[in-house]
Amino acid sequence: MKKRILVVDDDRLIREMAGDALELEGFRVTKAASGHAALESFEANGAFDIVITDLSMREMDGLELTEEIKRRHPMTDVIVLTAYASLESALQAMRLGASDYLRKPVNAAEIVYGVKRTILRRRLMTENESLRAHIQAFEASRTLSACTETSDVLPLTLDIVLQIVGRSRGVGRFQHDDSSTSDGVYLRGFDGEEGFQLRQEIERGKLFDPSTLDPAMPGCSLGLQEALAREGLDDENMLALPLCAEGRVTGGIWVFSDGRPFEEDELRRVDLVMTQGELALINAERFLQAREKAFIDDVTDLYNARYLLAALDREVSRADRAGLEISVLFLDMDRFKNVNDRYGHLVGSQVLREFGQLLHQSVRSIDTVGRYGGDEFSILLVDTGIEEAMQVASRIREMTQNQPFGTERGLRLSLTVSIGVATFPLHGRSREELLDRADKAMYLGKSLGRNQVCSADELSIQGSDSNL
Repeated sequence: MKKRILVVDDDRLIREMAGDALELEGFRVTKAASGHAALESFEANGAFDIVITDLSMREMDGLELTEEIKRRHPMTDVIVLTAYASLESALQAMRLGASDYLRKPVNAAEIVYGVKRTILRRRLMTENESLRAHIQAFEASRTLSACTETSDVLPLTLDIVLQIVGRSRGVGRFQHDDSSTSDGVYLRGFDGEEGFQLRQEIERGKLFDPSTLDPAMPGCSLGLQEALAREGLDDENMLALPLCAEGRVTGGIWVFSDGRPFEEDELRRVDLVMTQGELALINAERFLQAREKAFIDDVTDLYNARYLLAALDREVSRADRAGLEISVLFLDMDRFKNVNDRYGHLVGSQVLREFGQLLHQSVRSIDTVGRYGGDEFSILLVDTGIEEAMQVASRIREMTQNQPFGTERGLRLSLTVSIGVATFPLHGRSREELLDRADKAMYLGKSLGRNQVCSADELSIQGSDSNL
């Protein structure tokens, strides 16, 4: 687009000479004979790219005009024309924001050169500002690379996007996941009742649905625009940004324009951050997979002993702080060695997998089931006292003795299990004490003929009986 230039001088010859020379160079030129006329041109035609003004004019001099233009239109460049005697005034104009000055007498070539030099300076400044902004966006998005939790990626990406575009209001939302303990909704810039009402509408599924976002066609849907208008939140310039991981939409970010349409340079910075967000999400998912594999038993796909010990430490600390109970079940399959000896280890592994599935289906999603080693398993029941834990253990014992094992291999093996139960803080206040008491209670069940459920309470009774 051709640059728009306003030439301001009360000397008609200067106006015509400058105007003709600039028009020959392809610029769109407007002329004004005074400072007041120049300001009227701004009102009538909008902001100019460059203003060339004489410093010495009647009514409003060049200093006043420069100050007024930079106050109203800070992105307009001003070039002042000055005589040798008023060089100090030219420097004052520079302090007020003028981009350059030319000394009189001045010819057409000098004016054209001064304009082109100012345009080049402005372009370099703009490119530098853009580069600086992109570097800042990249530096800000580097924090995403440290995310190892997938749930942290989207809210952090939302915060960075708002920061780099200088907007205050936004919404982030993950795709709905039944396994998540969070609603996956993040609001920024919506406080009090407004935020409460907006969250309710989102949770009802009426607003900001990531599944409606298309990576190939980013933008805010007409349906969302209409729904937002009904809520008094209409914004035709809103950004709608899908957050993807390996081609699938996992969430979305919506940024309100706050009444300022987004510029191309802002959109490029946003694209950079979203790309970093997608990479961070992929890395976090892979980290989660690797971490889970480190804690997963290869045979049963249940948690392994390492995870069980860490989970028990964590839950004991939580229960201690909150004054709650937790219970531990220690399980050992009766005479499992006979299965391996008679049918081989492949059948034995199949039986362990089937038993693991039975245990997993027997407890709540908040409980932890794991294989402790060999044919020993452990279950961590959170917020559960001894009576409820004994009921769970009894149910598992009955289900085990009633379920045929090895059916996938054409067998119908009958097996039983012995289970020991210990509860925090009744039977111990540390991980080691709980496991030890549950383990001893399980061996008590073995000594009583197997296929038994025994609590740690019975250890003291048994000990008392043996002393008689």
